[in-house]
Amino acid sequence: MRRRIQQPGIILSTLAFCLLGGFGCRWNGEVREAAAAAPAVDLELRGSRIIGCCCASPCPCRINKKPMLCHGCDHTDAVHVDKGYIGKTRMDGISWVVVGRGFGEAKEGNWVYVYVSDRASDEQVKALQGMLEADMKAWGPKAQYLAGDFKGMRKVPIAYEVTADRREYRASIPGILDLHTKAIVVPGHKEPVVSTGILDAFGDRLVHADALAHKYNDPEIKYAWDLTGRQSNTSDFVLDARRRAQGAIGWGCWTAHVDFKDQEKYQEQMVEHK
Repeated sequence: MRRRIQQPGIILSTLAFCLLGGFGCRWNGEVREAAAAAPAVDLELRGSRIIGCCCASPCPCRINKKPMLCHGCDHTDAVHVDKGYIGKTRMDGISWVVVGRGFGEAKEGNWVYVYVSDRASDEQVKALQGMLEADMKAWGPKAQYLAGDFKGMRKVPIAYEVTADRREYRASIPGILDLHTKAIVVPGHKEPVVSTGILDAFGDRLVHADALAHKYNDPEIKYAWDLTGRQSNTSDFVLDARRRAQGAIGWGCWTAHVDFKDQEKYQEQMVEHK
């Protein structure tokens, strides 16, 4: 049975954490001061995340470029915590998924919807809220470009799987989502293709992957897509005090929009037919 979560603080915190991240680079002195005023949170989270979107590889947003399409990036972000804690609450096993459209030329078209595992306890959700709200002052006005209009949130069954060799990742919601990725290994090489120095809420490194399946259809909110074969990537993460202190994590430095003086074209605008 699906359970709706009617707690705006948790909703807004979760989606903003997934898309922005509360850590790392800030874009002006005012936000830096707000971030410094945010209370520290005692936490350590170890897990992984999967991202698939409508763009071609590599993910342009993570190298501070505009998405392939002017309407923005239709995306799915699945997160799983293997083990860890926030304060006194164990967070082992919690999963959540964010779907939506972000980074669009017209920010009014951006939106997000959040699914949380029906196995998450009330204590885990409350602890997650506390961690994320500690960073709310650091988000600033960029949330409307990265997240946009919040469409809702509910609890659903979420299956999250990773193969033993960490080459394939899969997140699924029965009747709604199937996101299955496999790491890209270039011919002549033994290890997957990786990128470092990227923008990401969970670190600064990712593994490039093929989307073996990326199908989403939620009649309840009337959104659907099939992005199988498009860009995807995965990352294992450790979020703790030491990692946060290192910086280079989060979306605070993102500027790939004309409102931030980026005059580059979207990829679809670069295609000329003769």
